[in-house]
Amino acid sequence: MAMPCLLLSVLASAVASQGAGTPPARSCETCHQEIVTTFLETAHFRTSAEAGAHSVKGDFAAGHNVLRTGSKGISFKMERRDNEFYQTAVDSARAWSRSERIDLVVGSGRRGQSYLYWRGGLLFELPVSYLVGIERWINSPGYVDGQIDFGRLIVPHCLECHSTSFPLRTADGGTWYARNYVLGISCEKCHGDARAHVRYQASHPTETSGRYILNPARFSRNRRMDNCALCHSGERDPKAPPFSYRPGEKLDDYFVPAHATAAVPDVHGNQVSLLQRSKCFRSSPDMSCSTCHDVHRPQRDVAAFVQTCRGCHDTSRHPMAGEIGGRLITACIDCHMPNRKSKAIEINTATKPFVLYYRSHAIGVYAEVARAVLRSNSEERSK
Repeated sequence: MAMPCLLLSVLASAVASQGAGTPPARSCETCHQEIVTTFLETAHFRTSAEAGAHSVKGDFAAGHNVLRTGSKGISFKMERRDNEFYQTAVDSARAWSRSERIDLVVGSGRRGQSYLYWRGGLLFELPVSYLVGIERWINSPGYVDGQIDFGRLIVPHCLECHSTSFPLRTADGGTWYARNYVLGISCEKCHGDARAHVRYQASHPTETSGRYILNPARFSRNRRMDNCALCHSGERDPKAPPFSYRPGEKLDDYFVPAHATAAVPDVHGNQVSLLQRSKCFRSSPDMSCSTCHDVHRPQRDVAAFVQTCRGCHDTSRHPMAGEIGGRLITACIDCHMPNRKSKAIEINTATKPFVLYYRSHAIGVYAEVARAVLRSNSEERSK
């Protein structure tokens, strides 16, 4: 299969940095059972998986498994064949079709999923993705509606934020992904290589000091932020091969620094930059992502985050406490961190672009959102 030289060079440059895989989360379970049990339910851990009935969320039932496009005769059909899943592109005008098996799932399935397939030891994105909330098959982000394209190569930097490790191999001028990869975001992504720690603890079961393991809670604020910024600071040009960064190191040594004067960061994938622009962050010397987020457990109750806000903010002193009323202690997040349209994810449909919204991490005062809250309160009182 022909491949642009640029993509080949990207793959080749990553080979030198690849090392042997480290123990997955299950290796930590002996000593950290409660943490591992809840972590296995998180979107981080489930951000990629082998394709199977447990991981593929799309609807394959007849009548729900076809994506029709705006181009006459072009459609995609999703099928389950025994225990395997396939996407088939159909061009009825040319009496032509192509099928590829869904091999890997990318996305936790909370909001949506995209799918990858193996070809010649490399990974490629399939043209159709699935949005869970609306239970609908869609063109994969960035794909042009009505075109059949199975050729989008998945380069290592794409996998860096959707897996723990993905080694590359090279021989006789060829490059391919090794099969000893670790899918999902596992413990070592934040805590570092755990092999020495596991060996030591096995022979010293009463030791509690945490030898040969990294604890991000003990990092400086900047290094704690870097741990998250690896995948939550938007697109940055790399200075080192993918999977080179290690927890606790300075991320700017591995990626070109993101400049504060850059355009407003997008709400998808650039939560760190948005947070860093916030007055809350700039006024709180120790505030970091972990101030609100516990990566070891699912956190989907937005109202639960309000207690963190109230640790610094006395709601009785809110200038609109009287007008907002009881929602003052439940709607902090919706009012000061509203959902915003992403400009980074482009989904084309047969009629118009499909827009996705994500929680903004730019904590601030949003006048239009406040007005909507007040209108809602007024309508409730008038009933």
